[in-house]
Amino acid sequence: METVQNMGDAVLLSVTEALQNFLGFLPQLIGAIIILVLGWIIAGLLATLVEKVLKTVGFERAAESTGIAGFVKQAGSDWTVSKVVAEIVKWFIRLIALQAAASILGMTQVSAIINSILLWLPNLIVALAIIVLGAFLANFVAKIVRGTVGKMGFDNPDLIANIAKFAIIGFAVIAAVDQLGIAETVVNTLLIGVVASVAAAFALAFGLGGQRVAGQITQSWYEKGQQAGQKV
Repeated sequence: METVQNMGDAVLLSVTEALQNFLGFLPQLIGAIIILVLGWIIAGLLATLVEKVLKTVGFERAAESTGIAGFVKQAGSDWTVSKVVAEIVKWFIRLIALQAAASILGMTQVSAIINSILLWLPNLIVALAIIVLGAFLANFVAKIVRGTVGKMGFDNPDLIANIAKFAIIGFAVIAAVDQLGIAETVVNTLLIGVVASVAAAFALAFGLGGQRVAGQITQSWYEKGQQAGQKV
């Protein structure tokens, strides 16, 4: 009988300790749930606001002119570029909420992993901004090069303009990759490849396009020489 009583006391003690631990943990659990719920709601509202603001200020037109919108469509997504940016903002806020909840619950390893992702996300945003600005600059420079080369009399202004365009985009991609902290050897290899390709392409384009111009210059010199000889 005494053994049964001792076992009963042990079970009761275990249940009591478990209940005390749960009651002590309950405020942390409730706090984590509240943070997650608020974080999810705020993230959704802020994402909606960001998407509307971007569309209002003409961000979509800029994305289409730089080719970013076309890239998103080619990736198989029916999202607009404004939607993509809004989703990035949404998940950035949600990750902050997850990190805070994990920290409250004492999940230090999970909190550290999420914190590392949060610290890396700004680099991703800067890298995307570099690519967008690079694409915009590439299209702008391509138009200038196309007009200038056309006025100079070259046969292939579109080819030279496209070379200039993709050269700028290539350098923008390299800068974006470097911003993401990818291995320096990879960045250096990409840089060497872009420089070599651009140099070879420009040499070929100017060589082919300059043949007619060089012929016209030579013909002009020849005609002037003939006229001078006739005057003598």
